[in-house]
Amino acid sequence: MAERTIVGVDFSGAEDERSGKTWITKGFIETEDSLELKKGTVILLSCQSVPRKKLAEKLKALPSDAIAALDFPFSVPIAFAEHIGHPGSEMPVLWQSVAPMQLNKFESKAKEFKGMLRVGDLHCTNAQPSLKPEGAPVMIKMTFRGMQMLHSLRQAGCRVPPLDDGEYNGATLVEVFPGAVLRAFQLPYNGYKGGSKAFDNRRRILKELPKSSGVNVINLRDFSEEAMFSDDALDSIVAAVAAAKWAMDESAFKRPSGTLTVEESCPDTRRLQRISPGIKSMKQLDAAKREGWIYVPKK
Repeated sequence: MAERTIVGVDFSGAEDERSGKTWITKGFIETEDSLELKKGTVILLSCQSVPRKKLAEKLKALPSDAIAALDFPFSVPIAFAEHIGHPGSEMPVLWQSVAPMQLNKFESKAKEFKGMLRVGDLHCTNAQPSLKPEGAPVMIKMTFRGMQMLHSLRQAGCRVPPLDDGEYNGATLVEVFPGAVLRAFQLPYNGYKGGSKAFDNRRRILKELPKSSGVNVINLRDFSEEAMFSDDALDSIVAAVAAAKWAMDESAFKRPSGTLTVEESCPDTRRLQRISPGIKSMKQLDAAKREGWIYVPKK
């Protein structure tokens, strides 16, 4: 059998990394027809909570052709990067700067950028800003700790689109947002984490995800207990499905344009008012290499 490893991660910004809030789902996608399985078949192998340090080790150990879809902001608005002394820098420079920083220092510097959007958020209307928006203060912690982890993973050779691969030839790490993935698949993207219909929505997601996504996960039912018990576990499964879809066809995802400017690619003038000053005239791809990009399947 010819297989390609796929991974989905729901990342936590919780203070206690042993809290069980970070989940990882791992499986594989069949890349060629075989006697046992058809090309494109996905089998999930595990869905479990892990400490952040153990997560980084697991991601570093992935084979070079693996695809890992990670649910946290990979970067920050350019205005914030300028604020900490890195104007015009691509994501790896920011990761290196944040790696030795303390959380309280990062939080204090981020306060005046609260609610600012990144270029990758503009095409993803239900995305949370990466720097401490109202109602989701944990986001800034996720962004901070996620960037620290990305620094070590990049040093280990991982590829991170839309950055150029260069000399990097390790596993591919893709930023995703499960809520946006579910929305693209026309499945419940609100109301599955809490509320009176949460469990009904989770059941619908589990039932319809393979057909709606076009990803043939043949054993999704085996992990229904984890997904029904924890929305974090379900998010990691959705991320794994996104990773499998990427492995099948990268062009199935919205990609940053190398020809259109940020303003030309975003007709929503209200959301444009929430991005960094000066970024409107920048090519969308150049901005995404600095601010990150949420990869969402095309509808």
